[in-house]
Amino acid sequence: MTTTRGTAQVLDAAVGLRRAARGTGGPDAVLAALSGVIDHDFASLAQWDPLRRRHVTLAGTYPAAATAYIEHRLHDDPAFAAVRRSPDGLRWWQEVPETERRDSPGLRDVLGPLGVRGGLAQCLFAADGRYVGVLSVSTTRECRAPEALRAVMALLGESLGAVADPLVLPGPPGAPESGACAVLLPPGRDAAPVPVSGRPLPGLASADAPLTRLVRQVAAGRPLPATVLVPYQRRLLEVRLARQGTALRAVCRPVARPAALSARETEVLAELTRGRTNREIAGRLGIGLRTVATHIEHILAKLGVPNRAAAAGRAAAWGLEPAP
Repeated sequence: MTTTRGTAQVLDAAVGLRRAARGTGGPDAVLAALSGVIDHDFASLAQWDPLRRRHVTLAGTYPAAATAYIEHRLHDDPAFAAVRRSPDGLRWWQEVPETERRDSPGLRDVLGPLGVRGGLAQCLFAADGRYVGVLSVSTTRECRAPEALRAVMALLGESLGAVADPLVLPGPPGAPESGACAVLLPPGRDAAPVPVSGRPLPGLASADAPLTRLVRQVAAGRPLPATVLVPYQRRLLEVRLARQGTALRAVCRPVARPAALSARETEVLAELTRGRTNREIAGRLGIGLRTVATHIEHILAKLGVPNRAAAAGRAAAWGLEPAP
């Protein structure tokens, strides 16, 4: 970690790292850009898996033993706990007291034999405050980081956190979506969803909740990743589904109803995608036959289609699913 780089060089390199974090090159491109900011011997960008409660390496140059430690034991290391407690989630090697280095299995038994004498550990957080991973950087040269570099790494935390975040909510970066949430559904129909972002909707709060059942049903019936629209409690939810290891990832957010449809018209349209008759729709939604017919008339007019089959086709193309 050289001190010969001027502030302008550090800032230029930081801009490149931020651009890499926002680009399509992924974690490998981020670590490549990091070398322009920090002169290091080893580096790792690891993602936190809340389901398995361990880190998963996204990109790294540490030897196998050090990588295994980061993935399986780092979260229990007392030195890592001190990083988590620090105000900005960042700690430099020279800030760690000698007594703490002796008490830390990672610093003593993993980094010590590598000859590490400098570096940093930086906890990464999503825009909504979730812990999503850790950046580890080590050097075998003992030198202090210039103040410009220390400030730059703190400022880059948000961009690095976005790279490590497996559950990026829809919407502009840094702007939490109102009412959005994300959960992981472990294998097995009796397994309860694991909340990882936002406040889970009541329909996703348990293994037998209606949205939970619908999500599993959709995932079993179509290739993933997939996006569906679901009328639920007078709102229209966009549900993005994908696999994450053996678990099912579901990211939900309320969205505007298309074609100026009302909440009830959206529910009726979703029922049409299943080819249900007016009588069946009336029974499922608890409304009268004449009301169903009126809703369908309004739906055809708003969509500009000639019949219910065409309306159903339009809704199916949107991914509209009947309410659970």
